[in-house]
Amino acid sequence: MTLVQERKRTEITRVPTGARYFTEWTMGIVGALAAAVGAYMFYAPASWVFAGLAESWYFGFFVGAGILLAAAFGGFARRVYLADRSWSTPAVFGTALSVLALAGAVFFAVIWIV
Repeated sequence: MTLVQERKRTEITRVPTGARYFTEWTMGIVGALAAAVGAYMFYAPASWVFAGLAESWYFGFFVGAGILLAAAFGGFARRVYLADRSWSTPAVFGTALSVLALAGAVFFAVIWIV
């Protein structure tokens, strides 16, 4: 009777790469900057730079900022959910912020249209 011997295997241990949220951070920063520019255009006196633009510009900035922030928070929440495989606190909080940002964008879009 012959015995088949199994070869010894060496395992290569690798450090798992950390999640990089480059896209989410980029969209979040651009969305926050768009909201800041919209707030500047809304509250700035007429003598300041860019304050003399049409009234609808800041609504457009608020809508764009809401959409960008909703996408950023939603992407973050999805990545956290996939990493944890459950609805953890960061996933629920990211989803709630995404819904609130989208609701704000819809609110300003309705005001913009009306």
